[in-house]
Amino acid sequence: MKKIIIIIILLLIIGIGAIVTKTIFTKSKLAKQVEKITELNYFLIKENEKYGVINKNGDIIISPEYEEITIPNPEKDLFICENEEKSIILNSKKETLFNNYEEIEPIRIKNVANNFVYENNTLKYKEKDNNKYGLIDFSGKKITKCIYSEIENLSSVEGKFLVTENNKKGVIDLKGNTLVNIKYDDIISDGYYTKNDQYLKSGYIVSNKTDEGYRYGYINYDGKNILDTEYNEIYRIPQEDKNMYLVVSKNGKFGVYKNSKNIVKFEYNSITYDENSKLLNIEKNKKYGMMTLDGKTIIQIENDEIESRGIYIYAKKDNKETVYDKEGKIVDINFNKTIFETENENYKISTLLNNNIELFGVIDKEGNTLINEKYAYIEYLYQDFFIVANQEGALGIINQTGETVLQIKYASIQKIKGKNIVQAIDNNTQSEFYSKQMRKVAEMKSPIIQIQEDYIIVLTQEENKEEKIYLNNDGEILQNTKDLKNTSFPEKIGDYRKEQIGLETVYYIK
Repeated sequence: MKKIIIIIILLLIIGIGAIVTKTIFTKSKLAKQVEKITELNYFLIKENEKYGVINKNGDIIISPEYEEITIPNPEKDLFICENEEKSIILNSKKETLFNNYEEIEPIRIKNVANNFVYENNTLKYKEKDNNKYGLIDFSGKKITKCIYSEIENLSSVEGKFLVTENNKKGVIDLKGNTLVNIKYDDIISDGYYTKNDQYLKSGYIVSNKTDEGYRYGYINYDGKNILDTEYNEIYRIPQEDKNMYLVVSKNGKFGVYKNSKNIVKFEYNSITYDENSKLLNIEKNKKYGMMTLDGKTIIQIENDEIESRGIYIYAKKDNKETVYDKEGKIVDINFNKTIFETENENYKISTLLNNNIELFGVIDKEGNTLINEKYAYIEYLYQDFFIVANQEGALGIINQTGETVLQIKYASIQKIKGKNIVQAIDNNTQSEFYSKQMRKVAEMKSPIIQIQEDYIIVLTQEENKEEKIYLNNDGEILQNTKDLKNTSFPEKIGDYRKEQIGLETVYYIK
């Protein structure tokens, strides 16, 4: 009998474990629900003020005969084609899709400035004889019923939707799961973002209108109610931490919550998060101090002015100037000197303000001077290299000993975003490209740069001669390019060339 009981208990434990595992797995999958565009397969063309679609080989998929065409996801063959008041959905085989619905619309992602402005996997639909909306995927599978008076993107957050029903708002995800119940007058994302999770762990600032104005509350990404709708103001501190910090005001006073616990009492006239020092700037009766996120005062509230610059905090009290480190200890340096950290822990940029002129130098991690403060500007580049500017505004590159690596004569020098590649431009718009080792690999006039994940394309066209090179992320020339993935709009496709107006409007013409 005992063996049977033990077996039953073990089975129950295994069952519970399976449920827990499934729940954890489901939450971990939330970040993967939003598919990213990895390759562009379809493009708009424009002829005689009409639009059509071509594929990446330049073949016409949809003839240019429509007033407007929307490609919600350029990787997938689904095109919303409109003429006057008629709208049809076509695929690459010219088959008509979604015939049973009154209306199909792409869902625009709010406050996004790039070429891909629609939800990649989800559309909203309206059935005949029903003035409500629901969600549907690109294959035609219904995600939700038509029960919402409106469905829109929750600002800047892909895969989460603000839905309205009976004049109240809630949030659902792209699987139709309820994230926030439909009972609020307004909902916004707290904007929390990390590189790994993106917006997966962003919470929700919810609000309801009262006779005294809006009152705000907070719900975390799990859907747990943290703060009821009774506060005048709430914002989340954008700190990458396992804990969540909220600055909250009530009845004209500010405090701080850590998760659901009030760790800083409501006794301050203002609390602002200082992004540079990762501390809280606190104010009471026009006196200022600094506090850690956990509520520990490290600089007393007794200063007339306080600000953080670089790695230190600068305070004034009764005309006395004091410099503190981020632990609140007094530092013996010139009040007009500022030190900035760089991506390389071995180097820091130092500046000195003298007669309203700011000069730049470099120090090592022990504070020893490597390059005197004599340049009009210095910016850490990578490895042991720095971009510098002289008093005339010319730019060049030096190393950690001050030796000139690239002559100080250029109008512009930039590190290509996310790459170990330098572009130097002279006053005649001639561009030179340098590898990670500062070796010149290319030279072009007025080039166009297309940035991909694993490489860049540099191209130019002069006197009907087109030149194009591919560089890997360290600036070395790629010879074999046939297997490279392209996630940006190419300059030419077959006989068509790109026409771009702003970030969002891209089409091709002959």
